[in-house]
Amino acid sequence: MSNEKTEPDVLHYSNYRTFLLDYYEFKKAEQPIFSHRYFAQKAGITSPNYLKLVMDGKRNLTKKSLLKFAAALGLKGLRAEFFENLVFFNQATALPERNVHYGNILRVRAKAGLRKLDEAQFQLFSDWRHIAVRELAAAKGFRPDAKWVAKKLGKAITEKEAEESLKLLSILGLLKKTANGFMQSDINITTSDEVRSLLVKNYHHQMMRMGAAALDNLPAAKRDISSITIPIHAKDFARVKEQIQLMRKELLNLGAEPGTGEDVVQVNIQLFPLTEMGA
Repeated sequence: MSNEKTEPDVLHYSNYRTFLLDYYEFKKAEQPIFSHRYFAQKAGITSPNYLKLVMDGKRNLTKKSLLKFAAALGLKGLRAEFFENLVFFNQATALPERNVHYGNILRVRAKAGLRKLDEAQFQLFSDWRHIAVRELAAAKGFRPDAKWVAKKLGKAITEKEAEESLKLLSILGLLKKTANGFMQSDINITTSDEVRSLLVKNYHHQMMRMGAAALDNLPAAKRDISSITIPIHAKDFARVKEQIQLMRKELLNLGAEPGTGEDVVQVNIQLFPLTEMGA
């Protein structure tokens, strides 16, 4: 069996700095002469330490510098396009911008035959109905019928959307077929931290918008939307978070056993400072 390492392929990465580090270590082992200065010269960059600063997260790449990096890395075609979107995805701070670049990443991966479950996972957290349908599958009397699912969700989704959700959840293994239809599985979605952060943020944005809509559309008897504004010591912020985490666990314990619940509810809990922390 050969222990020879192969050159890192950027298409398999979700963080461009990790790719650069792996690439550097591979090249260094292959060619002892390879160094940060050597790479800078190859990329036409005046700063001999620029690669290290980027890998360490102390510098970002610009459109101009990433093109120089791509050329020095020998990236062409789809891989050069992927690297560019990965750089901007990692460096972006605004959610809409991150979504655009992640969508481009999925498109390039699909062209390269590396679609896998990435796009399906992105779809899962990009639309609230998929999570709702999965939880509904654990409710008493669940029917794997798009018409029944749409009606049970108060017609907030169409029959076609319910059908799409059932199909997606099956593809991801989050619902499995049984003799009587579907049931929840214990499979977890596993992604890199970079992607998980994006998916979770998308999901929370949707749930907060739905919470605002519930305030207008549901009678008080069918909702509980409240808030408090309190002064705290800066050192107690972590304790408040701990209390929220404990409350979440207690609420999970109130969840009905599979096949016994009648309804699915959403509980949003938010904590954020109104003043600059520690200022």
